[in-house]
Amino acid sequence: MTLAGLSVAFAAALALAGVFVVVRLVRGPTPFDRLIAMQGLLLCAALFAATLHGRDPRWGDAALAIVLIGAALVAAGVKALRKQSFQPPLGAPEGEPS
Repeated sequence: MTLAGLSVAFAAALALAGVFVVVRLVRGPTPFDRLIAMQGLLLCAALFAATLHGRDPRWGDAALAIVLIGAALVAAGVKALRKQSFQPPLGAPEGEPS
């Protein structure tokens, strides 16, 4: 099998994985499951861009950008889900000594 054939097979496998991840994103029972599915979708997109790197070297940069932006978005999503807010507390809660 040639390298082009392997690329096509890998792209098809990524497309199938992307379909499963989208189903998990839509039907996830908890917000954390949906966040993990979003991370999986970003990973599929980055791997697909890395697969296209063989045809055009700019896709390697795109894959790296997808990974870095995706990591920041997932970290922000986890913080938002755990604290229910992006804003840090402004002071000590009432009744607690400073």
